[in-house]
Amino acid sequence: MATSSEDRLRLLEDERDILRTLYMYGHAIDYGYEADYADCWTEDAELCWPARETLKGRAEILSAFRAHTHAPVAFHKHFVIEPLIWIAGDRANADSMFARLDPYAGIPQIRSFGRYRDVLIRCPDGRWRFRERKAELEAKRPRTPSAAAP
Repeated sequence: MATSSEDRLRLLEDERDILRTLYMYGHAIDYGYEADYADCWTEDAELCWPARETLKGRAEILSAFRAHTHAPVAFHKHFVIEPLIWIAGDRANADSMFARLDPYAGIPQIRSFGRYRDVLIRCPDGRWRFRERKAELEAKRPRTPSAAAP
């Protein structure tokens, strides 16, 4: 437990930096910010999206990013909601709820929701990046098209 002012400040800064990574993921995937998305991941990261094999390494994760839809071709929003963060040194765990909003007949509606289970690492440059991200899908709108670009 952080006891000194410096320890408490460091904890707050770490939590803020971790939140930045959680939030950047959604902004980057929705708008196609490839460099920002790539910077969210360690080189040996693993990403587990529902109904897919686990993607291993930044290169595989970026390949999936490139196949995903982005604005302005398709508008959608990935939300991260109520993140809970536990930090132990240079490693952190975060559990967050997520929802994805898509337009259906021009009306924004929830496409899916669930929970992210994340492991983040403080990298040598001080930046917190995903080492593991598992998306646990809890509900999905029936008959939704693939998120991959045509």
